[in-house]
Amino acid sequence: MDLTKYVVAIPSYKRADTLNKRTLALLQDYKIDKDRIFIFVANQEEKEIYQNTIDNYYNKIIIGEEGIKNIRNFMAEYFQESQHIVFIDDDIYRLEECFNFIDTTNKKHNKLQKLNNLHDFIELAFKTLIDNNLSNWGVYPVYNPYFMKTRTDNINDYTTTKLVYNIGFFTGVINCGECEVRTIDDKEDYERSIKYYLKDNGLLRFNHITAYTRCYKESGGMQVERTIKRIHDSAVYLSDVYPELCSLNTSKKSGYSEMRLNDTRQNKSYKILNH
Repeated sequence: MDLTKYVVAIPSYKRADTLNKRTLALLQDYKIDKDRIFIFVANQEEKEIYQNTIDNYYNKIIIGEEGIKNIRNFMAEYFQESQHIVFIDDDIYRLEECFNFIDTTNKKHNKLQKLNNLHDFIELAFKTLIDNNLSNWGVYPVYNPYFMKTRTDNINDYTTTKLVYNIGFFTGVINCGECEVRTIDDKEDYERSIKYYLKDNGLLRFNHITAYTRCYKESGGMQVERTIKRIHDSAVYLSDVYPELCSLNTSKKSGYSEMRLNDTRQNKSYKILNH
């Protein structure tokens, strides 16, 4: 397999219908080559359900392991080191880009529109990683244009390379086995972000792109086993292991413990992207 030809890896659990109507339909709409698409399920029973439910728009359905930590570890091990991988969740409704056609100094005029070309964006994301010796790209984690950037002629205006949260619902990596090892079932995308940041002294996040998903509301999936306690325990674990890079935030009205990422070490520096 050509390691620089990206593949799309989708973990899914008890969501065959959701996958078919959401992410798989999205990839079809963008005309992503179906041979790039690999779907990872928990067991043989799930595989048969998916084969009988979803459209034949994928390369393979692969039996991995149950649990988000285990399936993410399995996916990374399935592909070779340095493989370009796009990880995308099974419940993505749409991908959107932030524009401001009225007054770029006033974020109230920021608007979200459908991302024009997904393949071109992915190719650009991986090229930017390679050109800047980075290994993990992501998109803005919150579906709210007010807080997002708009694209300009200078890529540094709408990206960041510091320690940020590259949310797991849509992210890309140049596969690094050590960085892809997950030790927790919740906040595992924070763990990935931290590990790639430590490896490369930087991450890449496109702050003008986001995704619309209802990850806490769709039936099935990760929340089948998610509890407030497990989320809290994962957040505590990360803040204990990486005290200079993240801290615990328990002030959210949702009741869920969250993380704050910030590199508090001395003598840190951030990359300026080549473009």
